[in-house]
Amino acid sequence: MALSLCFGLLSGCSDVDDHEIEQDPEIREEIQQTDEELFDLLLDEMFADWVTNDALTMNYFLAEPQWMNIDRPETTFGEIASPESIARDKQETQDLSIRLDGFTYGLLREDQQIIYDILKRIIDLSEVLEREDDFPYYIGYIRPMTGIQVQLPVLLAEFNFYTVEDIDRYLDLIGDTHRYYSDIIEFERERSRRGFFLSEYNVDSVIEQIESFLENRENNLLISVFDYKIDNYPGLSEDQREQYKKRNRVLVIENVLHAYDTLLIAMKELRGVGARQGGLADLPWGAEYAHALLQLRVGTDKSANELEVLLQEWMELTLMTILDMLHGELQMFDSYLEGELGQIDDGTPKSYISRLEKHMAREFPPIDDTQLVVLEVHESLQEHMSPAFYLAPAIDRFNENVVYVNPASINENLFMFTVLAHESYPGHMYQTVYFLQQSPHPIRVSLSNTGYTEGWATYAEMMSYYYADISYEEALLMWSMRLYDMLLQSMVDLGVNVTGWSYQGVSDFLEGFGITEEDIVESIYNRATGLPLNSLNYSLGYIEMIDLLSAAMHTSGNDFELMDFHRFILDFGPAPYPIIKDYMDEQLRAA
Repeated sequence: MALSLCFGLLSGCSDVDDHEIEQDPEIREEIQQTDEELFDLLLDEMFADWVTNDALTMNYFLAEPQWMNIDRPETTFGEIASPESIARDKQETQDLSIRLDGFTYGLLREDQQIIYDILKRIIDLSEVLEREDDFPYYIGYIRPMTGIQVQLPVLLAEFNFYTVEDIDRYLDLIGDTHRYYSDIIEFERERSRRGFFLSEYNVDSVIEQIESFLENRENNLLISVFDYKIDNYPGLSEDQREQYKKRNRVLVIENVLHAYDTLLIAMKELRGVGARQGGLADLPWGAEYAHALLQLRVGTDKSANELEVLLQEWMELTLMTILDMLHGELQMFDSYLEGELGQIDDGTPKSYISRLEKHMAREFPPIDDTQLVVLEVHESLQEHMSPAFYLAPAIDRFNENVVYVNPASINENLFMFTVLAHESYPGHMYQTVYFLQQSPHPIRVSLSNTGYTEGWATYAEMMSYYYADISYEEALLMWSMRLYDMLLQSMVDLGVNVTGWSYQGVSDFLEGFGITEEDIVESIYNRATGLPLNSLNYSLGYIEMIDLLSAAMHTSGNDFELMDFHRFILDFGPAPYPIIKDYMDEQLRAA
């Protein structure tokens, strides 16, 4: 989270001596109430500033901003990082630190203390990430698979039309696309001037993505999807529908596609200019920067060396599991060689989700009925997009959920089943809806921890192998193979971006695991440089989640209940793992 916060005159009360507070209950009650109220007001202020950063964020996270007395922002995509905004963010981080120090921690409610702990940790890591002027340019807006050039079309296609006014806001917003991309291009040019730009391999991947999106200009997804939504929007006259469609078509062709044309030209011009050939660790102070960013994203406090050892241990144990099962079960080994493992019946996304929801009921607490729509990624984006993804709902409309699947990346039934588990039940969608049903302060949405959310979803994915119609042994083997691939990529990701592995170092590492094909080595290496630290959200997030599970089982002994563990993790919500563990240990000790 970029700490772009508005700061008013509010501050916590800490002028009274702690001894006086303890000795006089009336003083304590008065100050406690004041601190709680002021802290809530600070959080309200922070959330309002975050959600009004741009019109797209507002539309996705608040259907009715008036319920929080929040005014809508200007209908733009917001500003791109610049020296001025970077300096402003740094100052605001320092200001927030001062404001938090003004509160008496012991007088806050437990839910406030959790947020306080999260904010303090973000501030500590931000002091590293904001220290050097070059740091904000180490990772850009344009990158393979997860860059804004891939995400924006989907986000615009899913822009919510809660009211007729939202249709007009949407059209105003897409009219800002060329300005927005022009600013991004300038940011990427600055990255190039500083020598931090994408490698030629990764730029080529981005160029392919843009060209694919531009292939069918007259029937672009932003035209076809908009037309469908307008045709199905109630209360519009035929003349209004035609006027909206006409206006949208002109804006898409003359503004959005023109923005992508401009971006394509810029990427071709910048190809090979100021490129960063290695990982983040090759840059000045890059290893320190990467480790701090990793800690922030994943929510771990482990050192780089501890993480490397941890991943190595998990790789060895996972490989031993695979080899023991294959060599111990001759029939399973033959089935593996013949590609017969993991075969489940044909099904639709709807039927698979229904099966997942039914199986998980034994071990996961229920959520209220919720709407879930499964859509396919548009063909113009399929080649360069992940197998599936979940779009988080507005916090005041969290019963309306969407999962996208990419048919170009899913060619097996079991893969479809487990991918849907990751994204829906009991993964992202279920976890998000469960937490929002607890009515947390909205700021928790903006403080979401990727290691927690992806760790939970990967844990859910693991569970789904045992919900599929295959034997326990087969489920264990198939999951172990999936986990092994994830750990292998993560070792390279950590090595390239934090530890400082060269391409030769990656090649030598992979050779030790029998991977010698040059094109495969290049692909793994370039994924780590193009999407730095991305795979670690999943692998380390999962490992940290399993560590919490093991700790709970060890402490509770015969009293351990998996349902209770899941309920605690879900109630707590997205947060760094050390904070979750502290609260879990305290709760288990009190039990």
